[in-house]
Amino acid sequence: MKKTTLMVAAALFSLSARAVELPTFSDVAAAVKEGKQLTFVVTLNACETDFPVPGENVSSVTPNAAMVVNNERVTASDRHFTMNDPSMPGTPVYGYSKFNVNVDGSATMNATIMKAVDYSRVGAFEVRCTLGKGMKVFA
Repeated sequence: MKKTTLMVAAALFSLSARAVELPTFSDVAAAVKEGKQLTFVVTLNACETDFPVPGENVSSVTPNAAMVVNNERVTASDRHFTMNDPSMPGTPVYGYSKFNVNVDGSATMNATIMKAVDYSRVGAFEVRCTLGKGMKVFA
């Protein structure tokens, strides 16, 4: 009976656990210092880009590394393999994303596309946002 009760309690707890938005630089930095896993959600249409963004485009990335730099910037990065990059459909590529959140609330996402076969750079772009508007961070 105790085992069943514990299993039900654990299942209910796991269903109630959810990510919490980190609205300030201090919150994001504290989460990194506490070893929490971050997720960056970027709404491209709510940010500045050097290219037109048709429709609504939202990306959600959980980086594999994060760091607080001089208590002025949180930086995080992710690399993933895909064959569905819009710039090179059907071609094996790696996408490398670098996220920066600055103490003043400004935020950027830099993306670099590289050929999977030799890591040669195919293209890159930058997205400039504001924390809480365009880029949100969750832990």
